[in-house]
Amino acid sequence: MERFTQDAAVGYEVAGPSKKMTSYRTWLFSGGWPRFDGWPAKNVHTDLASAQQSGLPTRAASGAMMQGYLCELMIDLFGEGWLGRGRLSLKFIRIVDVGDTITARARVSARLPEAGATRFDMEVWCENQRGEHVVVGSGTGWVS
Repeated sequence: MERFTQDAAVGYEVAGPSKKMTSYRTWLFSGGWPRFDGWPAKNVHTDLASAQQSGLPTRAASGAMMQGYLCELMIDLFGEGWLGRGRLSLKFIRIVDVGDTITARARVSARLPEAGATRFDMEVWCENQRGEHVVVGSGTGWVS
């Protein structure tokens, strides 16, 4: 994926790579250190019974994983400088289940000159393989 230039137009949309949510991926992210007895730790992200006892219909992949996918997309678009200056504001609206395929997406909602750079306000979201949004929000990045 190419980084943004100052010419990226309002409405321009990009997508990151699609990622399959697997049991192993959720275990590694939410199951604790993999070299201890009882790994993965049982919680709403790794164990169906724990999820159902908590009132969830199924195991839910951690929202922080979706946040990471969106951060990865923003770094791809704006470079590593996004880590020091970029912003994300997110709302988690749907459960991501094992077997889902998740794609991080962003669309330019505003392009504004700001202190020798161009600020891009972005609409950001992750969607599953059915096109349902699972995370929605906004982000900001700058291009010099």
